[in-house]
Amino acid sequence: MQQSKGRILWIDEFKGFVLLLVCLFHVEQSFKNIDFGMLHLSAMRMSAFFFISGVLFSTRRFKDFKSYALHKTEVLLLPYIWLSLLFLALDPVVWNFDWFPRAPKMQVLTIRPEIHTLKDYVGWNLAKIFVAGKSSVGSGPIWFVFTLYSISLMFFGVQKTSVILSNAKNPVLQKIIVAAVAASSLIAGWLLFKNHIRLPLGIERDLTCLAFFALGNLCKEAIQKLSKHSLLTFFLTIAALALYIYFEKPDPWFSIMNNDLGKDLPQFILSSIFGILTLIGAFQLFSKLPDLNVLRIVKGILRNISRNALIILAVHWWALLVLRIVFKPQLDKPIIAYLSILIVTAFSIGAIPLFRCKLYKVIGKEKTTVKESLSIK
Repeated sequence: MQQSKGRILWIDEFKGFVLLLVCLFHVEQSFKNIDFGMLHLSAMRMSAFFFISGVLFSTRRFKDFKSYALHKTEVLLLPYIWLSLLFLALDPVVWNFDWFPRAPKMQVLTIRPEIHTLKDYVGWNLAKIFVAGKSSVGSGPIWFVFTLYSISLMFFGVQKTSVILSNAKNPVLQKIIVAAVAASSLIAGWLLFKNHIRLPLGIERDLTCLAFFALGNLCKEAIQKLSKHSLLTFFLTIAALALYIYFEKPDPWFSIMNNDLGKDLPQFILSSIFGILTLIGAFQLFSKLPDLNVLRIVKGILRNISRNALIILAVHWWALLVLRIVFKPQLDKPIIAYLSILIVTAFSIGAIPLFRCKLYKVIGKEKTTVKESLSIK
């Protein structure tokens, strides 16, 4: 597979593309006059993130759980906390509580809180961050970072347990154990969803996402082998796309963040898996296209999005929040609404060097230069 400095380039491009879909979905949610058809990608958008994270899972650099947990705390948990608090402070409602009626509706576990004062609003936001594990209203999709932190630690335990139970000598048995955990985890997540149970720190969401993470890890070798056979990849990608179109049905209430999994578990699983496989095949094939300038630029942009995912996740949402709370009457009109994409893009690009050069400790990164932070090489 094509690599650079130990990174698999097509996976970076895959992650950048999925993040782009997430951003476009949030834009579409914010303005009724924007429609990209993002509902048709609901079943596989976030599940693809967790699947590919499972593919990338490795403990080679960590001798034990403590060292692994400390690393993940530095690069995931602490950024989740700092970004949630930072964008809570920047939430327009905090600066002008009269805008509260325009803010997104808040839910903490099964509670829809009654908010009458700024103190209530801040208090319930803190409950979202530290009790529900869903980040503040101002930082929206950063819940993903906390969930990735949780399931990374959970899967470390799953993997080590599978090694112990198989006496470290039977890789097939290890995979069977991991597959059993994945299936059990998904069923548990589904049962909690069907019974409307919301647990502290988003445990019900963790169980659902752990299944995709484990599945990605199980498919790691197969994906590596598939990358060597372009013709087979092409036909399998076409087949996966056809099956995704067949099984997928748009559900406006589908949301892994809320562990809302639709009405039909097999349909949810199949549409998610075939959607993920379509993306994996497409980006493996994309990586083998001729090295044309236009393709090099597109790939570079996607890799930059991937490298700066934390920043873009938080900033694009905050920019949209400001637009929908303060300027929605002016923006949410036919054609004009699409200007919001340019505004959000400008804010996100501008924030990248700010965070990478000045606020790098907030996101658990090393300091870099403006040029390096915006590089599309």
